[in-house]
Amino acid sequence: MKIYLRSGLRLLAAVLPAASALAAGPAAPTPPRPGLCLWLDASATNSLELKGEVVTRWHDLSGNQQDAQAIGKPRHIAATQSLIQFSGRDAFAVAPIFSNTGPVTVFVVARRQDTQTNSLTWQRLVSIRTGETPDNKVPNFCLTTGMKSAPFPLTVKVASQDGIAPGAVMIGAGAGKPIASPLHGEIAEVLVYNRGFVSEGALQDVLHYLAAKWGAQVDRQNSGWTRIGPLDKLPERHTAELPLSDQQNHGGWMKCADFSDEFKDAALDKAKWTTFYQWRGRAPALFRASNVTLHDGFLQLAMRREEVPEMKKDPKYHTYTSAYVCTRQLTRYGYFEVRAKPMNSAGSSSFWFSHGTPQWCTEIDVFEIGGKAPGRERAYNMNCHVFVENGIRNHWNTGGVWEAPWRLADDFHTYGLEWTPEQIIYFVDGVTVRSLPNTNWHKPMRLIFDSETMPDWFGLPNAEDLPSFFHVDYVRTWKRAGWEGAFTPEEAAHRDWSTPAHP
Repeated sequence: MKIYLRSGLRLLAAVLPAASALAAGPAAPTPPRPGLCLWLDASATNSLELKGEVVTRWHDLSGNQQDAQAIGKPRHIAATQSLIQFSGRDAFAVAPIFSNTGPVTVFVVARRQDTQTNSLTWQRLVSIRTGETPDNKVPNFCLTTGMKSAPFPLTVKVASQDGIAPGAVMIGAGAGKPIASPLHGEIAEVLVYNRGFVSEGALQDVLHYLAAKWGAQVDRQNSGWTRIGPLDKLPERHTAELPLSDQQNHGGWMKCADFSDEFKDAALDKAKWTTFYQWRGRAPALFRASNVTLHDGFLQLAMRREEVPEMKKDPKYHTYTSAYVCTRQLTRYGYFEVRAKPMNSAGSSSFWFSHGTPQWCTEIDVFEIGGKAPGRERAYNMNCHVFVENGIRNHWNTGGVWEAPWRLADDFHTYGLEWTPEQIIYFVDGVTVRSLPNTNWHKPMRLIFDSETMPDWFGLPNAEDLPSFFHVDYVRTWKRAGWEGAFTPEEAAHRDWSTPAHP
């Protein structure tokens, strides 16, 4: 659901030095298959061709027959777990594993022991390169151990990048001759997908598989805390003039009309909202302004099964139409509260913030809900992204999923986001379900509601479930003293946002 991002850039997870344990979740016996084009697994010892302990060939388990040919003498070790050891002179070469330029996501389970540290930095785990451009610049790709050669335990590292050319692949070194930035360490498993991971839930499917299989931690910066289990005692609502979670107004909140709406008028306030932006929707569903209406005192976003003339302009859109509405102005910091009921189909129901310029692009997803997505009916998906920083497309995200004790599409609930210069806190019915430090989300963004088809995450909606409707009763926004309310896109593009504005 990215505006700036989805028109070109796709950076949904990248590795930075801070690591955290992944919350417990279901593990699949094999990795998710959609888009998997290379799978190297050291625990599948029958996939290793050996001369003694030296691995000469590592067979691809994806079914694409993209086997990795050894360079040097990488060793198979099996003391407690089956791993491939790289001495700094070893690598595996793989022919180009996809034919067209597009998104790539790479997951690697790796380890470096105390005896493998040295002075070399930015050691390569996976490198994809074509032409003379360095592999750390688009259209090439690299996933590294990080800038320090410090030891680390078995860790899942992940990076995703759009616009990658179909170059040669190197495991454990930079692609090219001679091999560059070689690895001193061990690799357990490598997964390469020819798609971006557009959601926290889809990403965690792979992370849970790898973390559970290898007993590995997950390398994701500022992962924060996410609730496990039911909500605590719910707060009572005494006044609609304050956030449900802070009815005594300990936070000093003041109502902000620019980003509040009760949706009780006959038509949408066009001075405040627009149903048009650069992005046309996630295929195959096409956004249509007619799917955004006010009905019975609610903002109503529809998903329908239909073909419309606009689809002829772009064949990737077909079968479904969906809805998108965003504020004309941008904002940052505040308490944002909505009362909403997700649609009862596999179409998404989402509340989020996003905006970008050539210099920066950020996003906060308050929720992305698949109300009738098989196995995800109770999943409350939250995420934060920084897609572009200082003009550089090199980004990471941090997210969490809370499993509700009820099916989310069954009823209305109150959802809140407290976004301050110091913290980002998510609420459901006035109770905290996630919190994280605000390290990067200081740029103004649009407030957005939408519905999308998410084939690789929620699956496509069943025909009998459509049309389906995402209902928003209200959105209410509060600010603290000293926080500005609204910005134009022009202000966002030309103002310096490097220092947070503390009240």
